[in-house]
Amino acid sequence: MIAMEKDGTVQGYTVFSFKKQSESNFMLNNLVIKEWIYETPQAFLELSTFLNSQADQVNRIEWNTQEDNVHFFLGDGRNGTNHLIPSVYHENAVSGVGLMYRIINVKGFFEELTTHHFNGVTLIFKLTVTDSLLPENNQQLIIEAVKGTINIIESGSYDVEVILDVAELSSLVMGVITVQELYMHHQIKISHEQFLQELQQFFFVFEKPKCMSAF
Repeated sequence: MIAMEKDGTVQGYTVFSFKKQSESNFMLNNLVIKEWIYETPQAFLELSTFLNSQADQVNRIEWNTQEDNVHFFLGDGRNGTNHLIPSVYHENAVSGVGLMYRIINVKGFFEELTTHHFNGVTLIFKLTVTDSLLPENNQQLIIEAVKGTINIIESGSYDVEVILDVAELSSLVMGVITVQELYMHHQIKISHEQFLQELQQFFFVFEKPKCMSAF
């Protein structure tokens, strides 16, 4: 592991190991990055400089990451397999789905977010959630948002009803997927399509969470 420190504070670190690439040549190895955490662009560049300095020591660097767009940082985003994906797209990564977030109490979840700012949206919507695993989590809420601040009301009129499964809701509030994407994939029902943009803005999450704990 190496770390970047500034003013007595660690601003980034990377954890890595070496993987043998040959049984007959002990000097032929890949460097495998297990974790790479950075809080500032400077920390990212400093750690990158160290990794680049290993060019004469390792064959390739394998980076296990939850970041979607790291290929923008690389001069050559190809991953070395020379595998072409139709039509003439170069393979740059192998991806998988592994992390799972789950809301176990829909009402309690939103009650905890009454101090959270939902992107300045003013809207009243009914949220209907289905949960096949926890029947008590099949809930209907009326959420009133005024300039981004929410309040859960017991009854009353609303502008639009939103119907979805707890799995999609959990991914939505984590920022993994957007309302627009769920709508286009028929994974969310919206009673009045004209409120799609407001709901898209309401549920927008600036940064996805990252989990470094292995299962």
